[in-house]
Amino acid sequence: MCWTLQGPASSTPRRAFGITALATAAVLLATGCAHTGPPVAEAAYGMHIDTNTPQGLRAKQLLDMVNSDWPIGTVTVGTLAIPGMIEPVGAAMDRLWADRPITVTAISLGAGQATLHVRNSYDVGQTIHLRTSDDGLVDRFEVDIDRPEIGQWSDIDAAIRESGADYAYQVSKVSGGACTTVAGTDVDRSMPLASIFKLYVLLAVAEAVNAGTLTWHEQLTITEANKAVGSAGFNDLEPGARVSVKDAAQQMISASDNMATDMLMARLGPAALQHALRTAGHHDPASMTPFPSTYELFAIGWGKPDVREEWKTATRAHRAEMLAHTRAVPYEPDPMLNRTPASPYGIEWYGTPMDVCRVHAALQVAAHGPAAPVRQILSATPGIELDRAKWRYIGAKGGNLPGDLTFSWYAEDRDGQGWVVSYQLTWPRYRSLTAATWLQSIAMQSFGLIPAT
Repeated sequence: MCWTLQGPASSTPRRAFGITALATAAVLLATGCAHTGPPVAEAAYGMHIDTNTPQGLRAKQLLDMVNSDWPIGTVTVGTLAIPGMIEPVGAAMDRLWADRPITVTAISLGAGQATLHVRNSYDVGQTIHLRTSDDGLVDRFEVDIDRPEIGQWSDIDAAIRESGADYAYQVSKVSGGACTTVAGTDVDRSMPLASIFKLYVLLAVAEAVNAGTLTWHEQLTITEANKAVGSAGFNDLEPGARVSVKDAAQQMISASDNMATDMLMARLGPAALQHALRTAGHHDPASMTPFPSTYELFAIGWGKPDVREEWKTATRAHRAEMLAHTRAVPYEPDPMLNRTPASPYGIEWYGTPMDVCRVHAALQVAAHGPAAPVRQILSATPGIELDRAKWRYIGAKGGNLPGDLTFSWYAEDRDGQGWVVSYQLTWPRYRSLTAATWLQSIAMQSFGLIPAT
């Protein structure tokens, strides 16, 4: 995915647990501290929790912490869990905390164990299992998503609407490079793409490789500015180090590597990116002009100074000036904005579900001759568990920015018939990795509704 935000290191030994989105290197360095005020009103939890047993006490403490306004930190988690469980318990609790309030719908207390059935702020059900040691601290902790049951296309709409998300999705059959919709909602509505936009960058790479103006082995040089947006695959490389176009393209798709994306975009140039938009049949290429790099978009959406309102009302020419300005100054993330959605201000890459289908179809058409490795690049990380006896090829790209969550797949069934499935969801608030796991469970079942060919 594409959300990577680096902030200042903590000046204290306490720290908050960061959220890592699908295939994203997200670095959220902040301070965590204990909540010393009164606990959140128990009525908000949905039911009474008896605290006369260690497991009941820890269940109540857990809910106090994840419903508090204080971030989850190692010090506070250390009062709940044994030392060896602080990291995994803290990471799971941070996801619950990000999606607060957490409401209990049922609870079961057993010998040294507690099972809590809860729902988060966007109505996704989860089951929390915890076990306490002889010392009364948590030594086992699991959080499972309650998977929505999808038996027909209308169940997809019902499940997503229940979450409060604004959304669009499509399932389309791909034949001869063209998309025919089989199911979907608002398939021609422009919505945030998040890192799905990187498919257009890959298409521009494929076109350049087939035209002979770029080779897979050409070396790209990492700059200090490139490093500012973070890198999942090349983070250990210093400015001045070099990576091949093919390695950069692979990391851009498999790990949603922002640095690799920006290096490829710089090498290709704006004209190549605009050509890729037209080749792929984007419904409105002008809406993606100017076409921001991740560095530029992060600086506008989550950097200092806060220019969100200025961007929202700016003309296309002024937006181009604003993007140019970001390249002239160092990127300084604003920690007050790092979990605040920017798409309500128009700070995103945009496309319709059918645009997503068409760019996947265009990539498959382009994946021949010198650009044949594109198929392998797209399929290296499928991001979904499907029956390989039915689905012989799966290419994927998704994305995640605060409040925006997207997935897309191009898959071929056992007869070689191509299909594209894509989802684009937005919320007015940040959503944790839980939302991605929940949406994946819906997407995986939607493949089971595709008619056999």
